[in-house]
Amino acid sequence: MTVLTPFVLLGLVALAVPILLHLLRRQERRTRVFPALRYLKRSTREHARIVRLRQLLLLALRLAAVILVSLAGARLVLPLGGRDDPPAAIALIMDNGLTSAAVVGEGRVLDSLAATAAQALSRTGPRDQVWIVPSGAPDQTSVPMSPDRALAAIEALTPTHVTSSLRSSLDRAGSLLDAAPSELRELILVSDLRPEAFESGTTGDQPRSERVLVAPAPTAPSSNRGIGSLSISGGMTPRAGELGQIEVTVIGSDVGGATVRGYVDERLVGTAVASEDGTAVLPLPRLPVGWVRGRVEVEPDGLRGDDVAYFGLRAIPPPTVQILGPVSSFVEEAVSVLDQAGRIRLVQSGEAVVQVLSGGSPATPSPAAALIVIPPDESALLPALNQRLATILPDWSLEATTPVGEVEARVASGSLAGFLPTVPNVRLAYAIRAQGSEPDWSELMTLSDGRPWIVESATPERSVIVLASPMTLEASDLPSSASMLPLMELLVSRSTDSPGRGQVRPGEPLRLPPAAAIVRLPDDTERVVTGGGMLRDTHSAGVYEVLDSERQILSLIPVNPISPGSLASLTASEAAARLEDAWENARPGDPWPRSVLTDRRGREVSGPLLLGLLFVLVAESWLASVNPRGSRSPAEPTTEVEPS
Repeated sequence: MTVLTPFVLLGLVALAVPILLHLLRRQERRTRVFPALRYLKRSTREHARIVRLRQLLLLALRLAAVILVSLAGARLVLPLGGRDDPPAAIALIMDNGLTSAAVVGEGRVLDSLAATAAQALSRTGPRDQVWIVPSGAPDQTSVPMSPDRALAAIEALTPTHVTSSLRSSLDRAGSLLDAAPSELRELILVSDLRPEAFESGTTGDQPRSERVLVAPAPTAPSSNRGIGSLSISGGMTPRAGELGQIEVTVIGSDVGGATVRGYVDERLVGTAVASEDGTAVLPLPRLPVGWVRGRVEVEPDGLRGDDVAYFGLRAIPPPTVQILGPVSSFVEEAVSVLDQAGRIRLVQSGEAVVQVLSGGSPATPSPAAALIVIPPDESALLPALNQRLATILPDWSLEATTPVGEVEARVASGSLAGFLPTVPNVRLAYAIRAQGSEPDWSELMTLSDGRPWIVESATPERSVIVLASPMTLEASDLPSSASMLPLMELLVSRSTDSPGRGQVRPGEPLRLPPAAAIVRLPDDTERVVTGGGMLRDTHSAGVYEVLDSERQILSLIPVNPISPGSLASLTASEAAARLEDAWENARPGDPWPRSVLTDRRGREVSGPLLLGLLFVLVAESWLASVNPRGSRSPAEPTTEVEPS
């Protein structure tokens, strides 16, 4: 039992007032009974007992009224259920990511999570503030709300295709509680507790001290399979009028024998059966010039969200390519092979769509052609290249640096990921410079030490790709590796494709080309592009259409989830142990939900006490106004008395 304002208990001194009044009304009298009135003796005694009982009841009611007023004013708190003191600030992390849509029995995992969260909210009181942090919508704003509104918000949640990062969601929830005025703060994690959800996220220098309660995970499907990867013609941009293929990898359990179907513009183009390792190849028909969208599907299971993968591409005629200036023999050979295969069309003069510019070229590039800038193998020729580069990209330059030794070049762009058979090793790399703290380029490949190796600057007029190393064996082993031909075709195809092409994951911001004005989402709703050229509402898988101001398609960008493969869950104890490096008070919620808000003192009972006071006052008023049997008060005796 606790009182929040104990000084009000001084009002209990007023208990002496009704006691004194009761005692002062009592006077010792000696009664002389006349013979004529003896027959009334017995009835007088009975009446006196009733009067004494009435006076005692009035005294008890008046004392109770003083006690109730004092306890209500002192804000008495009792250890009762449904606690609400002290007021709490609660951040409730709800995992409504991809796996929450899995069906178990007759309901979804998210339905079980919502029921678990409702049990936690049943332990809250009306003075509490609750923040709902949906990990499946990392960009959604969280505001404080009452427990009733929080319950309604939880029931309104829907699954997204985002792969949840519970560590990041906890960091965001902790930041919300930092500004909360309540003395009691608690984070409650309600999730299916997949191991992958705990792998990413920031960890501070010191663990945070707020209490993190991990709710038990619901039952998950025993097996799952989904689309692991999707590639169109080995990553090469399809050429109009040519046959191609769709390479699919199915991951999870029982992948061998799974049926995979391919669709182009909602038309079924092929069906295949996955091999024992989950790979399947579907035909890609001859495509007309223009934008094409499609999808592949595997037989549905309990988790439908990862059974479909989308793609969007633009079929183009073979681009015309012109080489300006002397280039290495490896570049000439690669371009020649691509020309003979019909992937490009090599021209010596005229209007080329793509031009390859080298350091020793005296020719002036066409202002309409996309450029691939390859530096010379001799650093003495860099000033001449920089002068030419400055007319194309002001404030850009290549600078000679000390040899890097031997480092790996890693893919930094989603559109290149997985399409190179080998990882190049780099021995010589120039430094790509651009004035400004944030260069206006996209890094397609970086070195393992973090420096950019291939960058792209996409403007409304054209695309310019700059390499940091010459295509020579002295600079890297790329010219002699199996990645030379795919990389050259990828660079040429990217130069002729629209900026912003590539695949992103749900929840990741979508970088848009400068000319973008509207983005049409997979559900056909549209978003007007504002300053910054970024779209953050990418919670749903599908093909996003990027349109210009005249509603012409600039790009089709597929957004596909990461299939978890397995839906196995951690226990609450295992999950809490994984969080201890960042949250020192992470605890499993056992037993649930009685482990929620266990640091509370109880429930404030001022309301019931005031209600009881009202009843006592009504009873006291009624009892004081009623005179038993219609007789007068004992202060008005019917017999003559003589004071003793």
